[in-house]
Amino acid sequence: MTLAQLHFIVAVAQYESFSRAARACNITQPTLSNGISKIEEELGQPVFFRSTRNVTITQFGESILPSIQSMVELEKLIHHRAKEFLNPQKVVLQIGLSPLIDTKFLGLLVSSFRAKNKNHDVILIEQNLKTLEEKLKSGELDIIIVPKIGAKKDKKTIRLYEENLYLVGQLGEKVTQVPIGDIRDKTFVMVPDSCGLSEITRSILRSTSKDFKEYEGKAMTYQVLADWASNGLGFALLPESKISLGIEKTMITKQSRPIKIVFEAKWKTNQKKTKLLTKYLKDNSKKIYSGLEQNTMQ
Repeated sequence: MTLAQLHFIVAVAQYESFSRAARACNITQPTLSNGISKIEEELGQPVFFRSTRNVTITQFGESILPSIQSMVELEKLIHHRAKEFLNPQKVVLQIGLSPLIDTKFLGLLVSSFRAKNKNHDVILIEQNLKTLEEKLKSGELDIIIVPKIGAKKDKKTIRLYEENLYLVGQLGEKVTQVPIGDIRDKTFVMVPDSCGLSEITRSILRSTSKDFKEYEGKAMTYQVLADWASNGLGFALLPESKISLGIEKTMITKQSRPIKIVFEAKWKTNQKKTKLLTKYLKDNSKKIYSGLEQNTMQ
């Protein structure tokens, strides 16, 4: 097992494609495929399901992915700490992320921040919500970017952007939008209670009915969640950025208004480096997301 092979697994899990992951890692696809095959042989279990249509992570792969991500992140942190030691002017910011975050928005945000702050490096760490909150509290993370859950307000938060939520599933008729009250009696498929999506889905459904049905199984990825819903196992609620092209979706509304999921940045400390980033987020996140929306519509 090598660090390079662990990087390959993280890349494939992120892009859900061997070819895109290989491009992101700047290697050939056979090199990436062989590296993953070797580590699967060593571990004795497949990490990914391969098909002509797509690549999805297995339940075994999902169970070890957080540990693999932590090792990859630790390697990056060691390199950045070395840079800080050799160059005291270099500032390393560690940002924790929920898997629900729109990766296109995140990429634009980080690249624009780096362009204007040359002496700053950014480490992105994707974890479940509980781990993110714990690492923020302990000081291992400077800022976390997560979906807003509940109505609790905190001075050390910034509202970054919001996304419309869509219904994926077989309605029987093609419509552009559907009131949440019309689907409260449906069965809903969920992901595990780790990223915030299931909690948000339940909260929305409870606002219309105390009782709703959940499919007994749990999808391990957003792609699998959408596939299950598309194939009739139930219905799913997802932000648009997590729905692949070709998957039919319907906007959900309440009182004729789109239901949205809100994303925010949270922090605990008042370090100088955190203040710089939070100011940048406050001044630029809405503009960046607005630009992303316009590009998507074109």
